[in-house]
Amino acid sequence: MTEIIRLQPHDPLPEATPNAVLLRRFGEDDPKAVVTELDFSGPHAAVLIAVGPGGAPLKWEDAIQEARREAEARGYDTLHVVDRTAGAREQDVLAHGGDHSVHGEGLADTDPEDGEEGSTILDRPHDAGFMR
Repeated sequence: MTEIIRLQPHDPLPEATPNAVLLRRFGEDDPKAVVTELDFSGPHAAVLIAVGPGGAPLKWEDAIQEARREAEARGYDTLHVVDRTAGAREQDVLAHGGDHSVHGEGLADTDPEDGEEGSTILDRPHDAGFMR
């Protein structure tokens, strides 16, 4: 049986391949949306969005069990699961309808390796590939 390893909301994802990861996160284009995806790396690489009958999102624990069955069918020994929406800050965002500026706190979105500081496009260096 595939072992389930539960990660904390801000834990890094496993880097070794092959691996199976069930990830719950905010939608990229809609901060109110929550997306659950199942990632397989290695010989059976695939990304699947976890939905139930009729396309409705699965409850988290149901998604974990479905992901375990899929990982087992594909021959993975472990399934890493992480709910990126479960942290204290993330729960506050969810409680405020997806408003990421809750309590007037800005979110830091920096990438020092690429020389990117700040959370808006206006804070990016002129050569970051964005038009101003």
